[in-house]
Amino acid sequence: MRRIEAVCAVLCLANSFATLRVAAQAPSDVPQGHWAYAAVEDLASKGLIKGYPPSGDFFGKRTVTRYEMATIVQRVLARVDDLLAKKADKGAEPQAVSPAQLDEVRKLVADFKVELAVIGTDLQKVKDQIGELNEKVGAARQTADAAKAAAEKAAADAASAQRAADQAKQGVQGTIDALSEQRTRIDAVTKTVSQHKISGYIQTRFESYDTGRTSLFSPTGAGGTGQSPSIGGPAVGGPYYGFLARRVRLKVSGPIGSAGKADYGVQIDAPSFTAVNTKEAYTNIRDLVAKNTAFTLGQFAPPFGWEVPTSSATREAPERSLGFSDTTASSAVFKSSVSATGGVVTPGSVLPLFINQEFDQGAMFSWGPRGTFMPGNIGTQVYLMALNGGGTVPAGIRNMKNGIDWILRGQTTVLGRLDVGVSGYYGQIPVRATPPVGGVVAPFVNGLKELAGVDLNYRSPWKTTFRAEYVGGVYEVTPDRALYLQNNHAQAWYLSLRHPITPKLEAALKYDEFMPISQLGKFAGGFGRMDYIRKTLQGGLLYSIDEATRLRLWYAKGLTPYDPTAPSGPLRTRLGLLTGEVQIRF
Repeated sequence: MRRIEAVCAVLCLANSFATLRVAAQAPSDVPQGHWAYAAVEDLASKGLIKGYPPSGDFFGKRTVTRYEMATIVQRVLARVDDLLAKKADKGAEPQAVSPAQLDEVRKLVADFKVELAVIGTDLQKVKDQIGELNEKVGAARQTADAAKAAAEKAAADAASAQRAADQAKQGVQGTIDALSEQRTRIDAVTKTVSQHKISGYIQTRFESYDTGRTSLFSPTGAGGTGQSPSIGGPAVGGPYYGFLARRVRLKVSGPIGSAGKADYGVQIDAPSFTAVNTKEAYTNIRDLVAKNTAFTLGQFAPPFGWEVPTSSATREAPERSLGFSDTTASSAVFKSSVSATGGVVTPGSVLPLFINQEFDQGAMFSWGPRGTFMPGNIGTQVYLMALNGGGTVPAGIRNMKNGIDWILRGQTTVLGRLDVGVSGYYGQIPVRATPPVGGVVAPFVNGLKELAGVDLNYRSPWKTTFRAEYVGGVYEVTPDRALYLQNNHAQAWYLSLRHPITPKLEAALKYDEFMPISQLGKFAGGFGRMDYIRKTLQGGLLYSIDEATRLRLWYAKGLTPYDPTAPSGPLRTRLGLLTGEVQIRF
């Protein structure tokens, strides 16, 4: 700026010389409306006139002479010089000057170059400064253009990133939708699986006869020709005590289809003393022909009486009553061995009426307001079943006769406390017609099995439960089922009571009687009705640890000899069996 000040000083000193050169002329005014006024006002508003701060009205209403206007332009040039000097001293960018303003400065210099020359302005320097500033403005414009291009690129990148983000969002949303759909499917599968039920129970026992140290039992094991005894215990002829897993039941059941009218059930048993076998395998369709009806097909419990279809998991005694049992385990204190040769009667040996028939194959129609299809449920129900009649064995079994057995049962509740059931069985038993002749066994014939039964179950106000059941009718086989016995009749009955001592402890008592030959004049192996009668008195305690675990201590005493046909000796012993059991239900 020292250079500009020096120039001004020189200009002031040379003012007299300028006056001499223009002495003949008076300074003329710049007329109102001249473009220079607006240009100077614009430059002043941008702070480009040295010594004058920006203001809204630089000239006011007055006019100026051309020399005054040249002096103002000179101040503009001085301001430009200051801006260039600051750039050189500090490396800072000069104050922004637009191209339009540079054009205005050029025009002002061009229009007032004579006056500027008179007042001593270095026009070449001005021209250079404006050129330099113009270059810087051009560079700034390029920088601005580059910045604009970078901004546009950044905007494009941002838009691309936004599109990518939108696509990612869509992808995430798609993943969320897929996961939601998968969850819906999993929920549907979970709901389906949760509708299916796995249940069952395990009964582990220790059993011991009360009269074991006799010739009826072997202290060292017996039977067979191999390296191990073939007679297991506890049983007559083998050890008199031992452990066993009596029942190991596992059942899977649940609905079939979306209509909610069909279901299924499959149950297997894996006891410790025989092969794994199938107990139940059925399908059930409800409301097929009318409301509260059910049609069941497959292998399931026959609906005769109370004890036959009722599980030992809920009964008070470890085994069913003598005449109603499906196995000789109920007759452990009596003789039940049979001859390996068909048609040969084993005197004193007795098998139950429903041997192997805990479950049987067939089809059943049932009706009941409660929608249940198995007996043992409180309410009014009617059952009609067609069945093979042979029951089940571990190795499997088919229908053994050219015929079908029938069961009809009705049950109802009276006064809310007494359950009454009536059952009928009409069928046949394949059995040898006569004893072997010359070592040749006789062919089979079908003996009648026509039984009627009634069962009562009374729940007293003081919580004691009384139950009684009777079955009797035509049963055309010998007590050991070895031979056809025309027009034979049989009967069985029991009476039981069960009373809670505490909320968890119950006591039970039971009397049981079975007559495989019930009328006079009928004989098997030379023995009549009183030689084959079986009687027991049983009782015990049941303690529930929780809803799933129950302990049972039970004693069954035979009131008739083990073998009533024996004239004397140990075979006429009245045996008793003690059972300690742990039952787990799930």
